[in-house]
Amino acid sequence: MDNQATDHQASNPRIVPRPGEVPNAKRDAAEAFAILQAGGTIIAPMDVGYTVMSASVEGIEKLFAAKKRQPGHTLGVIGTYASHLQLHDLPPEKYNITRTLTEELGMTIGVIAKIKDSARQLLPCLDQVTKNNTLGIAISEGPFQRELGRLNDENHQLVIGSSANVTGQGQKFVVSDIEPEILAAADLIVDYGRQKWSLYGRAGTVIDVENERVLRIGANYEGIREKLTAWFGWTLPEDPEFGAQSQKA
Repeated sequence: MDNQATDHQASNPRIVPRPGEVPNAKRDAAEAFAILQAGGTIIAPMDVGYTVMSASVEGIEKLFAAKKRQPGHTLGVIGTYASHLQLHDLPPEKYNITRTLTEELGMTIGVIAKIKDSARQLLPCLDQVTKNNTLGIAISEGPFQRELGRLNDENHQLVIGSSANVTGQGQKFVVSDIEPEILAAADLIVDYGRQKWSLYGRAGTVIDVENERVLRIGANYEGIREKLTAWFGWTLPEDPEFGAQSQKA
């Protein structure tokens, strides 16, 4: 009976906001946090598209299978600047770069860096979230993700996730575009409609902050590039599709 109930819940996830409601970041983040804390999985909005998330070994393995990930193709932490400080091993001055972009400017970025030795015991499914001694963290902004991140930080909960799609099938900016097998893996869907950077049609920008290079040119890259170049002296390529020169043309 318990297995039947679990299967039914997984194939028929709850959706918030409910009919007749509008988004309420504090309310919806509290419900999402409760699902994560209970070991479940969620689909949630980010500026750069919808994400799937879990904080439990069982949930992470479910997401890995639903996304059809191959061994060695890792997931990452969906967190905050505070979790970035806790987990990444970087020279002190490098944190000023990520703090400026996220805490001061509210930009969503992915950061890949060496993992602290002390952080290894904190992460569930270590082999599925680290590679070559590095860890990826998506520092996501917006009221919902900030509130969910605050709840996770206060309760010492690390959340693992990735884009809400089957691997290689493209970023999803509306829930209706998410594949059925991804939807079926979720216990809760937070549906906030079309997400902020949908016109880019691609995932978020990822940087290697220690070596001052971009690993993935993604959504809002030109905005991120401008700040890194002007304030921190980075030398970065222009976005070939959405760069200043291509816009002038």
